[in-house]
Amino acid sequence: MNKYILALNCGSSSLKFTLFLITDGHQLEHNLSGVVEEIGNIEKSRLKLEVNEEKSIRNMPLPNHRDALEAVFRVFEEFNIHKEDIKSIGHRVVHGGTKYNHSILIEQEVLNTIEQLIPIAPLHNPPNLLGINVAREVMGDVPQVAVFDTAFHATLPEYAFRYGIPEQWYKEFDVRTYGFHGTSHMYVAKRAASILGKAYDTFNGITAHLGNGCSITKVHNGQSVDTSMGFTPLEGVIMGTRSGDIDPAIIAHVVNQLIEREAISHKEAFDRVMTALNKESGLKALGKTNMMQEIRAKAEQGDVQAELVVSIYAYRIAKYIGAYWATLDGCDALVFTAGLGENEGYVRKKIAGFLANIGIEIDDEKNKIRKEEVQIGESKTHGLKVMMIPTDEEIVIGYDAYYLGYLGQELPKKYPFE
Repeated sequence: MNKYILALNCGSSSLKFTLFLITDGHQLEHNLSGVVEEIGNIEKSRLKLEVNEEKSIRNMPLPNHRDALEAVFRVFEEFNIHKEDIKSIGHRVVHGGTKYNHSILIEQEVLNTIEQLIPIAPLHNPPNLLGINVAREVMGDVPQVAVFDTAFHATLPEYAFRYGIPEQWYKEFDVRTYGFHGTSHMYVAKRAASILGKAYDTFNGITAHLGNGCSITKVHNGQSVDTSMGFTPLEGVIMGTRSGDIDPAIIAHVVNQLIEREAISHKEAFDRVMTALNKESGLKALGKTNMMQEIRAKAEQGDVQAELVVSIYAYRIAKYIGAYWATLDGCDALVFTAGLGENEGYVRKKIAGFLANIGIEIDDEKNKIRKEEVQIGESKTHGLKVMMIPTDEEIVIGYDAYYLGYLGQELPKKYPFE
């Protein structure tokens, strides 16, 4: 009888899943994956499935997350995979605060901590917690593991994670840099070290996770020592719909303008500004769409405004990369990953072009490659390799659930994918 590990990522109205087959030699093999969308909207809810690179969509009324998870298990049954075949479940959890610097087997104390962190992660931890509770309800005593986005950044030194703010904010309100996308940054850093033939604990690099959400991380001797996202995922570079770094005084200015011009309350004005910064800014505001491929296509056709948007986006990213490169004691690799980072060679080259002092030479032919591990350029002067490595957060979640949940062991010092 085959045995499986399930990786889950629960959002407010979605449920992403990846099922891994446990093979010989402590290896996990990708079996099938998909996402349930529009949970709670029974007229539009659907399950998207991918098996052996073949995709299908199934429309079905799914009023809640329990029904969504049960629908996933019914799909598994079609492939002769039963609930009892699933030996452990790993959950993506966005925020682990300062308490968890690694993945952990879920017990009541862990659930309590995730719940206590809701005030500083109000958009992410509630659906993550919901997914865990639903999975525990449906699967009973099957071991379940929490894999935290923030965990990889637990090694940030205090000089990197502290803000210049009143001490009360830091000590009582827990305001500091936490960082996100940690699972992705760790995965591609480990892969880069392996490809370069370096021991991971000697690897220095800069990882650029560029998707709808974007973050840049500085890795020194295999540890995260700085990262662009901060107290929330709003800080840092320009993203799909998030503004990234702005002068905080802008918030008060726009709030006051809205109150004066539209005669609305302070609360309504503030809520509108924060919603705009999170959901209506970034590429969406600059280029009228959060889809970089559309903006880039226009830029390649000579659209001056689209080219400007690409440049604004690329320059902000280059500034972070340049700062991290300047403060590293040698840099082995600059690694691009995630949807945009893996597919938009035009943008990668634009970013490299803003890093004149590093002297990066991009190989135009290799830079056209998409969704494959490839070296797309280098700086011969500084010994820096520029790489594109597709991220695989799910495999990290899967292995952590396998080791901690199924085997009951500590996490490995070296993962099988390294």
